[in-house]
Amino acid sequence: MADIAFEKDLSVAETGIEGLKVVDLAVHGDSRGWFKENWQRAKMTALGIPDLRVVQNNISYNDSRGVTRGIHAEPWDKFISVARGSVFGAWVDLREGSATYGKVFTCTLDPSKAIYVPRGVGNSFQALEDGTAYTYLVDAHWSIELKKTYTFVNLADPELAIQWPIPLDQATVSEADLNHPMLADVVPMAPRRTLVTGCNGQLGRAVRALAEERGVAKDFDFCEIDTFDMSDPDAYAQYDWSLYGTVINCGAYTAVDKAETPEGRVIAVEGRTRP
Repeated sequence: MADIAFEKDLSVAETGIEGLKVVDLAVHGDSRGWFKENWQRAKMTALGIPDLRVVQNNISYNDSRGVTRGIHAEPWDKFISVARGSVFGAWVDLREGSATYGKVFTCTLDPSKAIYVPRGVGNSFQALEDGTAYTYLVDAHWSIELKKTYTFVNLADPELAIQWPIPLDQATVSEADLNHPMLADVVPMAPRRTLVTGCNGQLGRAVRALAEERGVAKDFDFCEIDTFDMSDPDAYAQYDWSLYGTVINCGAYTAVDKAETPEGRVIAVEGRTRP
């Protein structure tokens, strides 16, 4: 087992990749073993860790020393820690437009050290001990649709030059991970999308024109009441809201005088009447 540093103060350190933060955890040990607060919302957000809205907890059990996984960038934020054993971790910025795109950060994680990984930063690790349990909290549910948006880069990319403690030709690596693209061929992870409602109205058309003018329309989705009726609770299920960072509501009933009439007050979003 890794030599765990007990009784450290809880602290957060920057890594040189925007949003990627290393966390020293306070682990309390004695002859029986140890205890730690692995995720403590109030204390950690006060130190600069984003307020992770946890919806799923995943555990990767790694039977043998040398198991190596990655490099995967997923469309969610995660808080990674180790419950047993230790890992050498490597993280790569794969976010479209990031000032640190392609930058690598490495460190060793054991039960006394965790890391916060923002959406779009590629994650990988190599187990340094048999029976290593690697655990991570995430703020979006896994789905086959979201998996289509992952970004990958090769563990052995010479441009990244990651110094794996156990050479990859001696490690246990899946066939899929061996065949990920090199950085030069990676499709970067796009930012969260923006949904514009009421896109055919005066304001909606102006927003679309501005997005096109600035070259960001590819990151926008536009909808009208015939495809997304905001007054219908069942309509919300058609969207995977974890894909969106912003919703711009341009839907409105713009006949100002008529809106003040009894009939106008029951007009639904964008002017469609209800029975």
